[in-house]
Amino acid sequence: MRLLLLLLVLLLATAVHAQLRPSRTWESDVTRMHTTQGVMPSLRGGAEIQRTMGSYGGEQAWQFRMHVQAEPFRFTDSTDAVQITTTIEAHQELTANPYNDITFNPRAMRWEEYLWLQIGLPAVSLRAGFVHRCKHDIDNLGGADEFNPVNPLDAEQRTVILTGPALAASIAPITTVVGTLRASGGVEYFINASDTRTPTSSGGSWSGMQGAAWLRAAATYRLSSLLALQLDAFGSMPWFTSYRTRRTTLPFDARADLALVLTGRAATIHLAVTAERFFDEITITRPRATQFVGVAVKFMPK
Repeated sequence: MRLLLLLLVLLLATAVHAQLRPSRTWESDVTRMHTTQGVMPSLRGGAEIQRTMGSYGGEQAWQFRMHVQAEPFRFTDSTDAVQITTTIEAHQELTANPYNDITFNPRAMRWEEYLWLQIGLPAVSLRAGFVHRCKHDIDNLGGADEFNPVNPLDAEQRTVILTGPALAASIAPITTVVGTLRASGGVEYFINASDTRTPTSSGGSWSGMQGAAWLRAAATYRLSSLLALQLDAFGSMPWFTSYRTRRTTLPFDARADLALVLTGRAATIHLAVTAERFFDEITITRPRATQFVGVAVKFMPK
C-alpha cells in the first residue's frame, strides 16, 4: 500500500502546481543520517547552473541556485531509533535574461530560509518550522530598460515576500525492482504576504496568497555504483484570499527533471534536462505565465 501511495504521489507531482521557490530542486532528509549527538554534526550544500529556452521575454534564460543546510544541534545519536534534530536551510536563486552585450543580464534574486525541528521515525520523517521567502530585483531601477518587453521606456521593480509557519513530512525511501522511490509533502501558512510593484499593476497580486500545499517525488534507477537515472518532480498548489488576472484562470507552476547522476565520494553531479511552467513571471510587474525547457548541471550531496 505504501508503494502504491508513493507512485501516486510521483505521478501527481508532475502536474500539481506551486509558486516559484529556490528550494524546488533540493531534497535532504538529515534524520536518515544517523550521526552523533551535539553541536553541528553535519553541514550540506549544493549549487546549480541552468540555461533555458522559451521563457516569457527571455527572463529565465539563466538560473543559478545555491543551497545550504546546517544542523545546529542534534538531540540524539546514531544508536537511537527515533532521531531528533534541528536544521537551518538557505536557498538562493539568481535569474538573468540575455539582453546585454555578454548575453547575461542579471534581473532578480530569490531567497528562501527555513528553520526546522525534525523528527525521524522508521517509516516517516516529520518537520515543523518557519519559512521566509522573498524576491527582489537587482538593478532594474537604474534607468529605462530598452529590452523590457512590457514597459521598454520605464524602469520597474517588483518585490514579493512570503513568511509563515510550515509543516512537512517525508516517506522513508522504498527500494523496488524499478529503483528507489522517495516522496515528501507539506503545507505553509503565510502570516505575511506582500507584492509591491513600480509601476503599479492591477490584478494577480500575491498579497492575497494565504498559503500553499506542496508535493515532491523522485525515482532513481541505478545503472552502476557510479551512474544512475533520476526523475524528479515538484509542485504545490497555492491558495488565495483574492487573486485576479485576465490571463490566468488557475495559478499553477510545475517542474520535472530527468538526470544522469554521477556519484562521487563526497557528492553527486546531475546532468539534467528540465521543463518548467510558472503561473507568474515575477521578474516583471504585470502577471504573465511563462513556460520553458532547459539543461542543467547540479552539484548535490549524496
